[in-house]
Amino acid sequence: MSSSERFDCHYCKDSLLGKKYIMKEDTQYCTKCYENLFANCCEGCSLPIGCNCKDLSYKDRHWHEQCFKCAKCSRSLVEKAFAAKDDLLLCTECYANDYSSKCTTCKKTVMPGSRKMEYKGNSWHETCFLCHRCQQPIGTKSFIPKDTSYFCVPCFEKQFAYQCCACKKVWQGPSTSLLRSASGTASVSPACSAPCLWWDAASSPSATTSCAPTAAGRSDLSMKGSQLQQELIF
Repeated sequence: MSSSERFDCHYCKDSLLGKKYIMKEDTQYCTKCYENLFANCCEGCSLPIGCNCKDLSYKDRHWHEQCFKCAKCSRSLVEKAFAAKDDLLLCTECYANDYSSKCTTCKKTVMPGSRKMEYKGNSWHETCFLCHRCQQPIGTKSFIPKDTSYFCVPCFEKQFAYQCCACKKVWQGPSTSLLRSASGTASVSPACSAPCLWWDAASSPSATTSCAPTAAGRSDLSMKGSQLQQELIF
């Protein structure tokens, strides 16, 4: 650039020779004009965020570095996790104390960012939502509620499902007219194809039989099932 050429601010026309300036879209501005025209306004102090300041932004909102802090405890949020609530920025501790759910099991706060299990208005830490029987985390697996407890499917079947006294399999057949009595239920086992006594897993039958591989054994078991059906019907 020769001494005869001018290098002025595009807006105020002041000379920029020997001064700091900022380029925007191939156009030069003095720092004052640039800040007045383009600088973001700080959400905290409402002052422009100058060229020499760090501009911290979140969802099209801007802060000076020193203004980016928790709206409740005023601790700096720079390079820290935070949460937003009703346009306010809060540190994780303040957010958890005021808004996070409490774990139904341990009664402690479920911190923002951690995995939370929810069911019918109740919340748990992932490690606190356990099967009542095996005490293993249920996680995202299927479960069955029983009274005030929760069971994984295998444990529920072991403790509450009907089981065949002959083949020891869990009843998974259609819920047709099962014949119930104080001693059990008579129906056909889908596992061994023979009439069997079905028992609630929580009860203890006074006598049990086993699946017989021979035709004679199947015939004897079928007879006992037939007799029990008649006794229950009449």
